[in-house]
Parts: sequence; C-alpha cells; structure tokens
Amino acid sequence: MTRRRPAASGAADSAGGAAEAAAERGQAEANPLDGRSFLLELRHKGAVAQALSRFVWLLAVPFFSVWTLLGSSWLWSVRAETPQCMPTETHFWFAAFWLGLSYIWISIYAALGTVAATLEWRVRRAEGDLRQIEDADVISRWGQVSRLSGYQELPTSQGQGLTPADIRKLGEATLLLDEEAKISGELECSICLTSFEAGDKVRRLPNCSHTFHKSCIDLWLLRSADCPLCKRGVVCGSNADRSR
Repeated sequence: MTRRRPAASGAADSAGGAAEAAAERGQAEANPLDGRSFLLELRHKGAVAQALSRFVWLLAVPFFSVWTLLGSSWLWSVRAETPQCMPTETHFWFAAFWLGLSYIWISIYAALGTVAATLEWRVRRAEGDLRQIEDADVISRWGQVSRLSGYQELPTSQGQGLTPADIRKLGEATLLLDEEAKISGELECSICLTSFEAGDKVRRLPNCSHTFHKSCIDLWLLRSADCPLCKRGVVCGSNADRSR
C-alpha cells in the first residue's frame, strides 16, 4: 500500500493540473475575444475571432505602419523643402507628436507580433515532438495528442524533458501473461492508474526501474526528464541527478 500512495498523489496532481488547463481552455473558448490572449493567440477557434486576428495582423498593422512612414516622409519633406507651407510651428510639432505616438504603437505591436510568432513556433515544435511518439497505443489510451489548440497548452517546463529520439533509446517491452503482476511489485501504472495487463507495452526507467505504460511515460518524458514517482533523473546528467 505504501508503494501506491505516491502514485495516487502524483495522479491527483496530474488530474488537478489537467482539470485546471481544461477550465482555462473552456474560459478561452467562451470568451475568444479576451484581450489577455487575443493578440498572442494565432489559433482562434471562433470565426469572428479568427477574422479579427487576421484583420489586425495582415491588414491593420501593416497599413498603419506604412501610412505612418509615409506621413513621416511627407512631414520631413515639407519641413526641409517648403517650410512656408506649414501654417505655424505649432502645426509641425503637433504632427510630430502624433507621429511619435504612432511609432510607439507600432513598436508595441511589433513586440506582440514577435511574441505571438515565437509562441506559434513553440506550439508547432511541440506538435512535431508529439507526432513522433503518437502511435496506435497512445491514440487508443489518450486519443490524438499531436494537435494543440494554442499556446496555453504548452508545457510550463518547455525544454526540460527528453527528445523523442532520447525516449526511443530507453527501450520498451510487451508484458507476458506471467509478468502481469511481477513488475517490481507494481500493480498499476501510476500515471493513468490502470492495472498492467498482458500485452501492454511498457517502459522501465533505467535509473530507478519504475515501470509505466509506454503511452503514458512517453508523454510525461516530453515534459520532464525525471521519474514521476521518485523524481530521479531518467538519464545521467538530467536535472534530478545534478541536484544530488
């Protein structure tokens, strides 16, 4: 019983995190025009939100930027070549003030656009990693996992997990009938809380010998390079090993 307590605790934490993420996605879907994420999200689900996002990034921002540059050119030309066309000095400084505000607005949107593009690149990279481990076993247990709805589903520990190539090097096995209840005394996978059965594909982590369903531990290892039970590093040089 003491062996299964950490598993239940870890599963409860995972379930809580999943429920929180689902709630956040539900709120985003209920209010797709939420200003906190509208400009950074490039994968809006609603047709109105998609249309507004494309209008902002493909039409409004480029048009305003070009128009501001053109206005600056005109103002400089008048100031340098035909200053008599400017009614008073106040008119010049008024126009220059609004051009300055326009450049500040353009700079803010340029920064937001850079962040949005970076987040989309991270989403696509995460989807690529998921596609490499998404097989029939993963789909049968968890469904299609290689399509993310947006950057909110990115793991908070981006870059702390293993690559798909490293995960494949860990090796896998298929449980035989007489091995069903003999995996280091573990009766169930501590990630999905499902009992091991003959024919299940499993992975045994090299440093701690804890065993999990292949489809469960592969998804975990993309996010974290540590065992979900004992927190030991899966491979030498991982975060958990360095902290010891």
